[in-house]
Amino acid sequence: MSQEFCGACHQSFDTVMSLAAQGGASNIRFQPYRIFNSRGHLINDRRLACVACHDPHEQLRHDAAYYDSKCLACHLSNNKELKTRDSSDKELKSLERSAPACPVAAKQCATCHMPKVELPEMHYEFTDHWIRVVKPGEPVPK
Repeated sequence: MSQEFCGACHQSFDTVMSLAAQGGASNIRFQPYRIFNSRGHLINDRRLACVACHDPHEQLRHDAAYYDSKCLACHLSNNKELKTRDSSDKELKSLERSAPACPVAAKQCATCHMPKVELPEMHYEFTDHWIRVVKPGEPVPK
């Protein structure tokens, strides 16, 4: 629901699909469309919505570290699992935090999983909201 609401200004999935040139970097600035393609959205996880990370009543935050807590609300910060909550160096996989941990880091998540993409014709970098494992040199997915 929030995707459609936010998509009224930021272009929804349906709107982008009707554009003549919808693929690749040309749609990077359409955040609701991009997040629609993310794995969490595809498995219908309602926590992956615009308002999970952005409060429309507050100014947009640009520092990647601010969003780490948003990522870790669903993802474990390490891959260790426990049956009990007794050990402080391990985490319990739960209904709230059932997504696997990143094997590389637990900080600055957005810099790797939501990289900024420069659109030279617009003289601006947009954060790619298609949340995924991004490999260096890989083309921007459509």
